[in-house]
Amino acid sequence: MSRETSLKVELGAALPATHDAGGAVAVGVFADEPRLPETLDGGLRGLCERVTSEGEFKGEGETTLLIHAPADGGGARRVLLVGLGARAEFDEAAARRAAGSAVRAAASARVRTLDFAVVLGGVEVGRGVRALAEGAHLGLYENGFYQKKDDDESPRLERLRIVGAGEGFGEELEHARVVAESANWARRLADEPGLSLPPREFARRAAEMANEFGLKVESLGVEEVRAKGMGGLLGVGQGSEEEPALIVLRYEPEGASEEDELWAFVGKGITFDTGGISIKHGLDMYEMKSDMAGGAAALGAIRAIAQLKPNRRLVAVVPSAENMPSGKSIKPGDIVRSFAGPTVECVDTDAEGRLVLVDGIAYAKHLGATRVVDLATLTGSIIIALGTHRAGLFSNDDEWAEQVLDASLRAGEPAWRMPVSDDYKKRIESMIADYKNYGGKPDATAAALLLSKFAGETPWVHLDIAGTAWYDSATAYAPKGASGAGVRTLVELVCGEV
Repeated sequence: MSRETSLKVELGAALPATHDAGGAVAVGVFADEPRLPETLDGGLRGLCERVTSEGEFKGEGETTLLIHAPADGGGARRVLLVGLGARAEFDEAAARRAAGSAVRAAASARVRTLDFAVVLGGVEVGRGVRALAEGAHLGLYENGFYQKKDDDESPRLERLRIVGAGEGFGEELEHARVVAESANWARRLADEPGLSLPPREFARRAAEMANEFGLKVESLGVEEVRAKGMGGLLGVGQGSEEEPALIVLRYEPEGASEEDELWAFVGKGITFDTGGISIKHGLDMYEMKSDMAGGAAALGAIRAIAQLKPNRRLVAVVPSAENMPSGKSIKPGDIVRSFAGPTVECVDTDAEGRLVLVDGIAYAKHLGATRVVDLATLTGSIIIALGTHRAGLFSNDDEWAEQVLDASLRAGEPAWRMPVSDDYKKRIESMIADYKNYGGKPDATAAALLLSKFAGETPWVHLDIAGTAWYDSATAYAPKGASGAGVRTLVELVCGEV
């Protein structure tokens, strides 16, 4: 795994008066009037006004333009115009994207320090500062782990200064750093090839992170998983030479007792998914290295929470396996007995995520979880239904669903509530077992319904992040690859406005 890129984010009252050969000035430009920040001086303002008035730069969101202005003492001052879109539509999500676009463009131009003058419009200043800082840290993420590079020949963006937002927002900057770096940590896991991240290595890296941030590790190896009767997790993993693992990390705040509520994040941790005997087609199968993105998000969230230290007991449970075809693989029609007791007929071995999740959810309840959120790149159906901009949210509890939905909106990772009820129960009815793992379309709802049977009366939310966990192509603010979807939502759920 690559080393983490560190960016220092600060606040400033004004743009620098002198030219820095290694630096640049970024200017946020709206698509409508007034277009430019008031913090610009006369010469810089005049240049930006000429470029925008002539239509060379329109201020559309996620666009940038690098221009050069004469600098005092000779040479040229680099000026990066950053599109903010329409003022009326500017929100925290737009601020994240703008900052991400700015730092990526600056890094590409080998800028070391960037001063960003931006107007936050109608966004509350503290939340806007946090969103800009988050976007900057997220935008600087790169996943060329295995590319040969000479760091000495590639200057890094080292500092971003947000100009014009005021002072006194140090907590927001620190919160943004912790959350975004944890999301990037999850992204690096999901971008890692399956060869170098089998389940036991996934567990090792989780334990390494837990030790760094003071989390308790209670992970289970294959013999413990077998002894506990986790037939779903064992069944999915039995076709691979790589042993499955159940990754369990706990956050216990100071002064907490076992009488306090325990919330659980359960993440699907399939480190590579071929589909097993029901094998997938080869096109784009390489993306299945990210089929553990839900597990990475659960772990990334608890990584951030351990640093932010809210007064909330938490456990992250990640059932992890590699789904491979072999003579030992689970076959269509086989029956597995879950940790909770009910049996599940495996109609389709490519519907393996729900088999490991039923064991993960049941184990979280066994540990005493009073509320559960699970995250999984679970179904292609949710991509058909919602595309790539919203996760599907399923729940057995309206109040809990609203809490998670509100957190997703505040975090800039919007979800959309989908139906889950016994209206669809025939999709998971089996003639030979208590349930079956696949019953045709609508599969996202049928999969969620199966999970709900194992959540029982415990307030539960399922986030199907199949459409949001992966960028299909590079954007202005992110490379193609893992997005870290879910980390910010879970942190916002626990930490709220902290």
